[in-house]
Amino acid sequence: MQVMTDDEVRIFVRQNQWATGLQIDANERSIYYDNSECRCIELKYPETPFKVPYFARLLSFLGIGAEEHFDGAVLWITFSDIGSPQLVKSGWKLVEKMRLGFGETRELRAAPGHSFRSDEFVELSAFLLPCFMFGWDAYLLPARGDHFVHISHDEYCAVVVKNTDVFKTLFKQLESVRPVIGKEGTTAKFCRPNTSPDKTS
Repeated sequence: MQVMTDDEVRIFVRQNQWATGLQIDANERSIYYDNSECRCIELKYPETPFKVPYFARLLSFLGIGAEEHFDGAVLWITFSDIGSPQLVKSGWKLVEKMRLGFGETRELRAAPGHSFRSDEFVELSAFLLPCFMFGWDAYLLPARGDHFVHISHDEYCAVVVKNTDVFKTLFKQLESVRPVIGKEGTTAKFCRPNTSPDKTS
């Protein structure tokens, strides 16, 4: 795993835009698709702590179905300052200690992006856990580029898909966690057909 600053994540998104179709808006905090086939699937947060590991694992191999087909991904934690300072610091410390195992000494806020290789599926799942446990905002950007996941501190996940065929496949794969079609507001946030990044506020 390699750790990335906010700017490095933004550069990564822009450099791979030709392959993934991902856009990043003018304030550089929101990722979206700008094609007319984009759709959203919404998921509620796991209902009990025991379901969090299953949920994290499911999102990690979404679209591939098995660990051995994992191609890598980027996890970008965009908001980790929510809640009481004592709990927030516990979350930061947990992630920072996990990052030490990869030789990373910077604090989470200084470098909140994480790039996982194709042999680091389990590591990705482990780093997703604190996002749910502490209610952080994060983007999960799989290497395949046909969908992405937004984890929200408002206790929902949006699985944003590039086209209708991917939507059908992923909706079926998510049946065990009771997916619903994305609400209008969620879809409008992540699906912006014919929107140029420099015109987005």
